[in-house]
Amino acid sequence: MNIKKEFDKYLEQFNKEVPKDLLKDPEIYSRWLAQTYYFVSHSTPLLGYALPYLKNRDLQHHFEHHMGEEERHDLMAKKDLEKMGYSLSDIPEYSETQAFYQSQYYRINFEGGTSLLGYILFLEGVAVSWGREGFDQIKDVHKGSTLFLKVHAEEDPHHVLQAIKAIESLSEPQQEAILRNLTYSCESYLNILKRIRQEAASSSWPKKKAS
Repeated sequence: MNIKKEFDKYLEQFNKEVPKDLLKDPEIYSRWLAQTYYFVSHSTPLLGYALPYLKNRDLQHHFEHHMGEEERHDLMAKKDLEKMGYSLSDIPEYSETQAFYQSQYYRINFEGGTSLLGYILFLEGVAVSWGREGFDQIKDVHKGSTLFLKVHAEEDPHHVLQAIKAIESLSEPQQEAILRNLTYSCESYLNILKRIRQEAASSSWPKKKAS
């Protein structure tokens, strides 16, 4: 199985379906920040939940290190949202967002801790490609409210390649579970963005608070 080839395919699909300037709209960006907060707040718990399911000591070290890197990243998104003039109480969590991260607990339990790598690989890949160009589109539009995107857009692409290399060393069944999760994660995240865009089109946004 060629994980990198499959990964590149889904990343290409994502980049075709999602405009790089999507987040320039302040209402869309605010919704995106809120939903990002909701699922990123589960990043560290998910890594911790997966640890006991891992048998490979190198992967355990990798997950432990990643837990430290992800700690409090959700608060960056929350702070950016507040600087946009909203609070989390203004923008509830979508069922699509819940499905995105809640399914990971199930997958870890039934497919093993390594399956989480499909979810991680998708998010890191999007951050390096789409997120980097997306940040360039909005950094002068939403000044002072782009810390989360800036931090993740500046991630080293080498981290993604290291993750792919680690996946390639795993067994075929493990790689298959990772690929299934990569596929699911891409489709689920696109569903979140679709919901955001639909709500924007229907003008069902909360009124932006005065600065």
